[in-house]
Amino acid sequence: MKKLSCREIEVMNYIAKGNTAKEIARLVSLEPRTIEAYMTNARKKLQAKNIAHAVYLAYQSNILTSPVAG
Repeated sequence: MKKLSCREIEVMNYIAKGNTAKEIARLVSLEPRTIEAYMTNARKKLQAKNIAHAVYLAYQSNILTSPVAG
């Protein structure tokens, strides 16, 4: 499993809280397509089937440790 970048981890945290790419983009001042690219990269690095599976694997690997409020 490849290591996720800080931005990919940040995006995964937002996804774990239920945010969409558009919402995350607004929160971090990036384009939704950029957020989608981070999501895709994280999913591939984690060898996940989809983004929900990626979030699950991130928790299992202690990349994400607990839901972040906000």
